[in-house]
Amino acid sequence: MTEDQENLLRRVYAEQQIASSTTERKGQQMIRVQAYLDNYHVGLLVLEELHGKKKGEEMLVNVGGEIYVHAKLVNPKKVTRHIGKDISIDQDIAEAKKSIEEIISSLEKQYDSLGQEYQQLLGWSTKLGTQFQQLAAGMQKQEE
Repeated sequence: MTEDQENLLRRVYAEQQIASSTTERKGQQMIRVQAYLDNYHVGLLVLEELHGKKKGEEMLVNVGGEIYVHAKLVNPKKVTRHIGKDISIDQDIAEAKKSIEEIISSLEKQYDSLGQEYQQLLGWSTKLGTQFQQLAAGMQKQEE
């Protein structure tokens, strides 16, 4: 095995390791975005369930993890929505629903973009893995 061949083999191996690691991180990002999407979809379902409810009515409210609590509605026309950094705002149902739908739309676009990047990285990683195997096999034949 020549020094150039050995250097090429090392470079392809290093690139394949980087591609594999980057692909894994992108997959983890997709999982996080999907979790956010699931959470916002549950919130949207609760908002839709609130539509038409009256003060004093009782309903089951999903608090996450497929856990529901019985709740008596004090003001079914308003909700308090957390917007980040320990900041919450009161909104009427329609405003909250519109905000949540916009967030869901943005997250879906982000998820689709991550999915495309993931597929490209997966292809790159696979290509480099195949290239590495071919180089290693070729070098092994030369040594025989």
